Amino acid sequence: MNEPKPLDFKVIGEPLEKLLKATGNKLEREWPQRYRNVTGARELFVMHLRAAHMTYLSVLYLCGDIPPDHRRKPDFCVCLPVLNRALLDSLFAVLFLLEDLPNRCEWFWEADWKETRLELNRYQAEYGNLPEWQTWLAQLTEHSNTGKAHAKLSSAQASDPSKLRSWPNAGAMLGYGVSPSVLLPPLRSFMKYLNDYFYIDLSQQAHLGGWGLVKRAGFLLEEIRNAPETEASLKRNRYAHVGQTVALVLSLASEIEAHFNYGLRQDALFVWGVAVPNIVVVEEMYRKRYRELLKK
Repeated sequence: MNEPKPLDFKVIGEPLEKLLKATGNKLEREWPQRYRNVTGARELFVMHLRAAHMTYLSVLYLCGDIPPDHRRKPDFCVCLPVLNRALLDSLFAVLFLLEDLPNRCEWFWEADWKETRLELNRYQAEYGNLPEWQTWLAQLTEHSNTGKAHAKLSSAQASDPSKLRSWPNAGAMLGYGVSPSVLLPPLRSFMKYLNDYFYIDLSQQAHLGGWGLVKRAGFLLEEIRNAPETEASLKRNRYAHVGQTVALVLSLASEIEAHFNYGLRQDALFVWGVAVPNIVVVEEMYRKRYRELLKK
C-alpha cells in the first residue's frame, strides 16, 4: 500500500465517538414499540453496539499517539486483527438479525442457552464432586434455568441441548435461505464481500493459522523487527488496521440508524464524509453500501 495520508484523527474520531455513544443511548432508551414484545432484542443490540464502542476506544488507545505513554509500543498493532474480527462478528450479527428480528432473536437466545447448558454439563462432569465448586456450579445452574425461560424453550427442547440450533458463523449467515443457483440479493452480496475480503483474513490472523500467523506476527521475528524498513511497515500496518476499525464501527452504527431511524443519519453521513477521502477501506464500504443506504 502507499504511504498513509497525514490525518488529524480528531476530525474523524470525535464525531465518530459522539455517534457511537448516541446510538447506544438511543437503543437503550428509545427501543421501538414494534419490537417491544421481542424478548431480549433491545439488550442484544445494546450489547453489540457498546462492545463495539469499547473495542473502538481500545484500538485508539493501543495505536494512538495521545495521550503519550511510554508503555505503548508500535508492535501493538499486531493485536488489531483480533479486535477487528470481533467488530466484524457484531456487524454480521446485526445484518443477519435485522433481516427478521423476531425470529432471528429467538434463534440467538436458543443458541445462547444451548452453549450455557453444554458449558454447565462440562463443568459438572469435571468438577461436580469437588466441594469448592458447588457454589459456583449452583449459580451457573440457576443462570441456566433462568435462560431456559428467557429463550422460551420447552422441557422437551431443553432435554437434549445438543439438538438445539447453534448461532451461525459469517459464512453460514450469508448463504442462509438462499439457493446457490441464484444471484445473491444486495444485502447478502455485501455480506459475501465482507466475508471474502475481511472475515477470512481476520479469522486467519486471529487464529494464527498459516498465512494469518505470518501476516500478524512476522513483524516480531528479531531479524525482521530490527530491519531498517520495519518501522515504516509497522506504521502502514497500524494505519490499515485502524482504518478498518473505523469502517466497521461506522458501518455498524449506520446499519442501526438506517433500520431504526433514530435521527442520527446526518451525524453518520458527516463521519462518512470526513473519513472517505482519508481512509481507503472506508471509501470502499461507503461506495458499496452506505452511500445508498443512508439516502433512504
